[in-house]
Amino acid sequence: MSDFLVFVLVGLVLAGVGFGGWRRAVYVYRLEGQIPQVLRVLSDAVSAGLSLRGAVESAAALALRPMADVLRHVLTLSEMGGLTVEEALWRVAGEIPSPNFRRFALIVTEATRSGAKLPEVLDVSARSFATVVEFRQSVASQLRPYVALYYAIVVVLAVLTDVLIYMLLPQLAQLTAAAPAQGGIKAVVLDRSAVLRALYLSGFAGVLVGGLVVGRVVYNSARAGLLHAGVGAVVLAVGLWAPAWMGY
Repeated sequence: MSDFLVFVLVGLVLAGVGFGGWRRAVYVYRLEGQIPQVLRVLSDAVSAGLSLRGAVESAAALALRPMADVLRHVLTLSEMGGLTVEEALWRVAGEIPSPNFRRFALIVTEATRSGAKLPEVLDVSARSFATVVEFRQSVASQLRPYVALYYAIVVVLAVLTDVLIYMLLPQLAQLTAAAPAQGGIKAVVLDRSAVLRALYLSGFAGVLVGGLVVGRVVYNSARAGLLHAGVGAVVLAVGLWAPAWMGY
């Protein structure tokens, strides 16, 4: 039981470390997905004669979270910090770990400062970002099933290990006990707890590497994969020790 608690604790620690990376990756994914819509709203608002501040206020009122929260933060920073809307937007962009959001902020600020036809620039940018977002969403929809596949592999690994430990190992112990000693050498019966510990550690290595790969491929962040590695480690531990609790 002490081994089980240690392994579960390790899994929970990994999940806790990876949760921040996973949450950040999901936040950035949702934020970037809303950029085309915000650019269209800004373009329509500026075409209607609103200033950039008024356009940002309209976008903040119509946008969904998290973009609405970001735009409200831009407006608050502009009002309280004595900055223009462009300066506040660029400062906020520096706080967000998203290259695409920084590109969005750069387009808005530079188009406003240069005196270009802002509605046309925003409209063209909206179409460009929409293409990028559609491509990323298509890729994400293709990669998302790999997360489910990862957990399926963890469950299969736990089941196969249970068969080895709780079915084959007892039979091997019976055969070993019945075998006569040869030359004064007696076959050693493997200790189940030691085998369980060794197989869990080998499985844990695979779970950890698999979680990191899932994070890098699906979320573009290996740290985000630590969340799945931690959950997988807990699932593996429960799967390996559960038969012992049921009396096997």
